[in-house]
Amino acid sequence: MRTILTYTMAFISSIIFASDHNFVCGGDGYWEGDSFYNLFVQTNISAKEFYPFLRDEYNNFYGENYYDEKKEIVYPRGNVNLWKEVLLDWSTKDIENVIYNFDSFNWKNKTTKAEKSAKTYIEFAQQCSEAFRYRNKRNSWDYDEILAQKTVNTEALLAKANLLLSAEANQQLKARYYYQIIRILHYSKSFSEAVNFYKTKVEDQLPKNEIYYYITDQVAGCYYSLKDYEKAAYLFTKVLNKSIDRKKSAFLSYNFCANKNAEGKPYFSGIDDEKDVLLIASLRDFSDEVNNINKFIHLDAKDPRVELLFMRALSNVERDIWPRNIGTFDRTLPNIQNNKNYKELLQIAEQQIENTQIKNKDFWKITSSYLSFINNDLTTANQKLNKVQSFPEQKKTLSIIYKVFSWDTITPENENYLIKIIEDHPTNEDWKPLILDRISHIYYKNNKIGKAFLVHNHLENVKNISSLELLNALEKFYHKPNKSKYENMLLNNKSQSSLDFISYINHQKGVYYLYQKKPKEALIYFNKEKNPPREASIPGTIFSNNIKECFSCPEKNIMADEVYKADVFSFIKTNFSKKELAINLIELKKLTHNEKQWKSKLANYLLANYYNNISNTGYYRGILTNNGNCCDYNYIDYANDRYKNTKIGANIIANRSGYTLSDVSYYDKHYFGLSDTAIEYYQKVIDLSTDKELNARCLYLMAKCELNDYYNNGSSNTFEIKLSEYQTIQLPNYNSFKILKEQYSDTEFHKMIIRECSYFKAYSSHF
Repeated sequence: MRTILTYTMAFISSIIFASDHNFVCGGDGYWEGDSFYNLFVQTNISAKEFYPFLRDEYNNFYGENYYDEKKEIVYPRGNVNLWKEVLLDWSTKDIENVIYNFDSFNWKNKTTKAEKSAKTYIEFAQQCSEAFRYRNKRNSWDYDEILAQKTVNTEALLAKANLLLSAEANQQLKARYYYQIIRILHYSKSFSEAVNFYKTKVEDQLPKNEIYYYITDQVAGCYYSLKDYEKAAYLFTKVLNKSIDRKKSAFLSYNFCANKNAEGKPYFSGIDDEKDVLLIASLRDFSDEVNNINKFIHLDAKDPRVELLFMRALSNVERDIWPRNIGTFDRTLPNIQNNKNYKELLQIAEQQIENTQIKNKDFWKITSSYLSFINNDLTTANQKLNKVQSFPEQKKTLSIIYKVFSWDTITPENENYLIKIIEDHPTNEDWKPLILDRISHIYYKNNKIGKAFLVHNHLENVKNISSLELLNALEKFYHKPNKSKYENMLLNNKSQSSLDFISYINHQKGVYYLYQKKPKEALIYFNKEKNPPREASIPGTIFSNNIKECFSCPEKNIMADEVYKADVFSFIKTNFSKKELAINLIELKKLTHNEKQWKSKLANYLLANYYNNISNTGYYRGILTNNGNCCDYNYIDYANDRYKNTKIGANIIANRSGYTLSDVSYYDKHYFGLSDTAIEYYQKVIDLSTDKELNARCLYLMAKCELNDYYNNGSSNTFEIKLSEYQTIQLPNYNSFKILKEQYSDTEFHKMIIRECSYFKAYSSHF
């Protein structure tokens, strides 16, 4: 176990100080997915070396999967900078290349004594790196890589290291050889020897620069392997706080010690130690953020690590108060009721501004301004922001946000300002969607429903909402004279395809009235269409019916009833448009009043089939909105389901619920009581008919409609049937099944349906 942990600790640390390729990828890129708006740039803190410990939701460390803003690799800065003290007059790029791309580096004209000594060391470091490369593949199945562990000649490496060390006069290069020696001892499990060498040659003899902490990181791993967890923890706190490059590995290694209930406290002696351990404790635990910041300020208010802890706490505030996709939820922006820390952080920022010891005043001024804005004190926020001299991009962003959040209504002048923002800033800036949320909200609360909708939605999104109010608002907005440039932009972004705005609105009004069972009103709006949208035609089988329940089956296989093909219904084509559907429904309605009873009966039958088919349990349930019929979860919010979604887009708009209409199209209206209408028509058929076979079929279809009502509205009048040894189901106590069983058991239809329908068979056995 000790060996495994030793290898793990070593793997976390870089394998070789001089030539390891385990470099850090950095940069200020930050993306939090869809959880919240990150308005305040975390890298506003002054200590860049602590960037890895800024908040990142999806990685162990902030920005670890990113490159810098130039899309270039970022090499370990502490190591590179230290080499500049040896390789004088070398460019940073040359130093990076010689260390991290040694094999391809051109040493021509590098002939000074220091350069020759550096080359000798780097060649040896490369040799060590190659010898211990197997440690990068601890879980390898490659026999040669496993064997490499046993074939490393550590004695030869140590001998060569000591030989080269004895010939070296440069103090930094000597320290680097110390690093190689301790690393060799560590990896060869000579932990005590490594510790003794450290105490003798390093601990109190070397300046505490980057190489010192690289060595300390290795020695801390040795202490861990020797089970001196407190000493290991203490040294890891030193590495984390003082090293530039080894911070992340030290943090992870410290966590191993913490898992052994070790914090390093027995070795603390003074304020520096207190600060170091307070930082690492704060990084590991969010539960006492504000208190830890105040403790750190009490120890040393001017320490740049205070900014780090403060920024992490501020990021946590943002996670609560700026939720993305706020939409129709009952929340506001900023959502301050979910977070109380912002007021305490504001107080801390004010204290830091007043503290004469603090040099980086602008950091605290701009955070104080931002927190005043969060506290809904825009006047103070702007006054504070005007006093900030640094952070020009952050200041510009906040000034825009403050301005937009100061609006209660949106005037043409405001819209001109918005256009300028849109044109001047890239769309990927994190604060722009927040601005759109705010704009949409202001329109919404001022009853500008059409504009509120179009801020986030394409025109096509209206099709499942079934809100006449929204359709009227969009039409009114379209016809608004003297529209601003911003308003025209909303209209120009209206569609994912080429649509005639008003034709589409009229089309959707026609669909709305079809669902309202008002085909005459629907026809009025279909007649207004100049450029109807291209949609699939509606088949004549929409007036047929099915006994077999199968939404994936072709209609020709299950829509067997062909009454709609009778000569009296010759006006029904094989396929037709929604406009023609409205005409068909009007004609059928007329026929229900025909003096010839058989015509009236069959017209009622076709209308019953139609309303049954387009109900949310019918075979054609998606046809009016040009959707498919799959699947139940897309159409039915089961009444008995505790996860039932009770939100309906049309009701949300009518009640002005939520913050914006960004997600309103997700709350489709599925249930229009169409199956109840179908039952009424089927009952009229039975009242007019002496055909027992037809009546038996109608009763069965009425039972399907009763099931629809049960799914959508629930019922206390149910019975339980056992479908199999492991499956039972609750069903409504069908009135139609009762009549079918008691009065039509002598029909051929009854004989057929008791074979085909397990529900009816179970019902008949139960009662």
